[in-house]
Amino acid sequence: MNLHRAANIPPLVLGPQAVAKLLRSEAPPRILDATWFLNAPGATPRNALDEFRRGPRVPTSSFWDVDQIATRGESVRNLPHMMPSAAQFAEAARKHGIARSSHVVVYDRLGVFSAPRTVFTFRAFGHPRVSLLDGGLPAWEEAGLPLETAPPSEPQPLDASAYPTPELSSAWIRSFDEMLANIGAGMRRQTVLDARPAARFAGTAPEPRPGVASGHIPGSVSLPFPAVLAERGGTAGAKYTVMREQHELWQIIDRALADAGGIDKLRHDASAKDAVGVSLTCGSGMTAAVLWLALQQLGIDGGIYDESWMGWGARAANGEAPVAKSAE
Repeated sequence: MNLHRAANIPPLVLGPQAVAKLLRSEAPPRILDATWFLNAPGATPRNALDEFRRGPRVPTSSFWDVDQIATRGESVRNLPHMMPSAAQFAEAARKHGIARSSHVVVYDRLGVFSAPRTVFTFRAFGHPRVSLLDGGLPAWEEAGLPLETAPPSEPQPLDASAYPTPELSSAWIRSFDEMLANIGAGMRRQTVLDARPAARFAGTAPEPRPGVASGHIPGSVSLPFPAVLAERGGTAGAKYTVMREQHELWQIIDRALADAGGIDKLRHDASAKDAVGVSLTCGSGMTAAVLWLALQQLGIDGGIYDESWMGWGARAANGEAPVAKSAE
């Protein structure tokens, strides 16, 4: 029996035409623009909210601000876009007109970059009816689908009964203490995949954020997130990314893990360790979700180390965490 059909759970990844068809249905999904820009030093800064307001955007979408719908302050070492509390998440969902039963479709303006983090957040809070718009806004435009350019309208907020406070699937979020303990777990060590560029993983390139050591978590494996994405040529020559096909994802991830047991080890760990077979990390917890999405396409659940290298590298710079470096 098809699980998606039986449980009324939509596919995790949907193409533009599929989303457009849903928008014409009697129960259209809630559309979220979850764009976030890294704005690395030297690059021209972009403001995701300003771009959303100016348009164009996917019709009926509202802006999900990953830096505001997040836990902030000293309790999370002032790190950005950390997982929101359950109450904060539920309140944000209601403000965006999202009920517990709603189908939510998430996109970003780079193709596949920041949107997977919001898809992950919904899933981690047990919201099953959430999908990624594959290729994001550029793919939507390339398909010639309608765009919204007028000032966006605010969604109609829902009352508390529409989205009760959910429970976070704690196995999907990894803490510093768990990651530290994993290093010394020997044969029981869980695989850790690092989504940052290979040179940053190796420690041969500086980190883009000040006060953060270079290198990687000891025992982790490098799998830069662009490896699981395919590049497409968009309007006027602009490039954007989409998820690779399932068979390609299998080959890429299995090859990256060749010295660590391959995908078979992830599947074994997933069946033996709280149904989460791998921990994922990146610079700030954003692009680790791209790897999470790729693994989901292969039926493997992963947990994200929410602090990621911003937290670990800052601790390492203060002598509080070990660091490994390697040749690329």
